[in-house]
Amino acid sequence: MKHTTLIIISLFLSPTLLNTSNWGSSGTSGKNDNQQINFYGTLKTHQGQIDTVDHILIEGKHNDIIMYDAPVKHNEEKFNARTKQTEIKLDDNPANFVKSKIELDKVSTIRVPSPNTVWVYQKEKKYQRQEFLLVQITAKESNTSKDYLLEMKSRISCNSIDKNESQKKEVPLAAIDTLTIEGYSFTVSTDKKNVKKETPATCPVVQTETETTTEVMVK
Repeated sequence: MKHTTLIIISLFLSPTLLNTSNWGSSGTSGKNDNQQINFYGTLKTHQGQIDTVDHILIEGKHNDIIMYDAPVKHNEEKFNARTKQTEIKLDDNPANFVKSKIELDKVSTIRVPSPNTVWVYQKEKKYQRQEFLLVQITAKESNTSKDYLLEMKSRISCNSIDKNESQKKEVPLAAIDTLTIEGYSFTVSTDKKNVKKETPATCPVVQTETETTTEVMVK
């Protein structure tokens, strides 16, 4: 009986069961990916400023960025005297539109052609207004463009690079004329120094368990 009790206790004290380093690891993988994959390119604003930028993220992400297919048939734009802006009223909630998950590694350019025209949906006056801007996404492989709606309040973050100095920026969606994605770099773990790995067609999942890293540039 004593031997049986000791065996049960030893199982509960097993290093595998007590190793808390494995707890919750799946919940943090997305954040680590964003930190290790660095998208870079050029940002041109409607104010005429052109910056070389890196660490480009939309809503804190480089993939699975939710955008809604812009409706082909819609109301005409009208000036709203109350809000002092030109608006296109949406009859349906964009949440019911076809939803796309945009990945920056498949994007060539992101344009906001009409920043002063706001697409608006409001079910009733007592409900909150939802505001969107039309965004044109040009695919890298096909070089074709498609129109989407993206929430006007969406956060676009990047670092502006000037003379080897980097300055973090938060860019309003309406300020963007063209955001060009030129490529990305990522950290690859290897067993030897200065070894370059081939880059797959899609954004790689970065492994972090080995000791040394190598920076790979992708265009």
